[in-house]
Amino acid sequence: MTSRNGGEREQKLLAYLRGDLTGEEAKQLGEELADDEEYAERLERLLLGEEQGTDGGPEAASGLSEARQRAIVRRGKWKNRLTASFYAFAIPCLAGVLLLLVNGWVGKLMYDDLFRVARDMVNFTQPGVSVGSSGSQVGLLYGSIDMELREQVGREAKNAGRFRSTNVLWNVSARPEWTGGVREQKLFFRYPLSSGEPEEDTAYLRTPAWTTLEKLPEGTVSQLAISFDSFLTYDQYVKLVSRHIISDSQETVWFAVDTGVELKQADEGLGNLLLGPGDVWGFAERALDYGTAPIQVNGESERRMAAFMGEMKYLTEQKSLARDIGSALLPGGDPHIEERYRYLQEKGVRIYGAVLTGPTKELLRLKEEKAITAAFVGKIDWWNWDRPAASGTQKSW
Repeated sequence: MTSRNGGEREQKLLAYLRGDLTGEEAKQLGEELADDEEYAERLERLLLGEEQGTDGGPEAASGLSEARQRAIVRRGKWKNRLTASFYAFAIPCLAGVLLLLVNGWVGKLMYDDLFRVARDMVNFTQPGVSVGSSGSQVGLLYGSIDMELREQVGREAKNAGRFRSTNVLWNVSARPEWTGGVREQKLFFRYPLSSGEPEEDTAYLRTPAWTTLEKLPEGTVSQLAISFDSFLTYDQYVKLVSRHIISDSQETVWFAVDTGVELKQADEGLGNLLLGPGDVWGFAERALDYGTAPIQVNGESERRMAAFMGEMKYLTEQKSLARDIGSALLPGGDPHIEERYRYLQEKGVRIYGAVLTGPTKELLRLKEEKAITAAFVGKIDWWNWDRPAASGTQKSW
């Protein structure tokens, strides 16, 4: 519509409102209004007094029938109501959708770190325990991760409980829920305060374990935690154990590692320092991430140690989250991640204990090893060293 035509149409509307149009002209304008919605809306605004253009309101439109005026006014009122209702509904909906998107996106980012830190903290502080299957609810406003805890006895990984962690915004809490409500701690390690101590000084820490293994019948499998009189590299450990047991007759599921924090406790004059879950620090090598390339059973020690150090470095980057998770697993709460990591960088990864599992009588062969200063028997089960051709579980829900 040209500017000239627009001006004529506007003048016609104003004349319509003043009642200056003839009956024929008013009829013609009504037809134009029916065909042009924008033109009709302009008249509605003038009738409702939303725009100035005439001294009169609806009363000035004597050229319009009363019914027509009411229809136009009613239409304008309903349009305003619907417009207001739309915005009143659309804005909260849009805000809700955006909130859900942000909740899911930020929650997913938090989940990745929360899961990894929780898995590492369980792996590093609970000898013989690893993380199995997990379920999760991802969210920034509220999120939760429910992990299965498993403990290997022989060839079978048995349920040891669950580890639950939750977050409300960035506030994180966690707790283990052990099967039966409590975890019976039997796996302890003696920190090597000095090398070359006479055997009789620690005989009381070994003899009960060897006696137990001797009395257990053939056809059972056991857990065994052993400690050494000095620090070993991974290769030295494999060589020491292989002198008594071939690799196919046992599996090492966890290593106790010197991280410097233990030395502080030893310096306090505690004598034979025994460390259990939550006090000892170490790793399960099979729980480490080696990437897509497979790793040899008893080789590539550098890759194993590099994977462990990589996870330690990651925890230093997540020290606040590690502290929140660690408060549920360590007696003191603070895992001292940065202190441990600096010590490992300086001294290297030095092993002073391990958790083994396998046929009971095979583990008993380690009784002849003079470097072992302490031994503790953990869980015992019937023979399961030969894997069945088929097995599984069935849940009740």
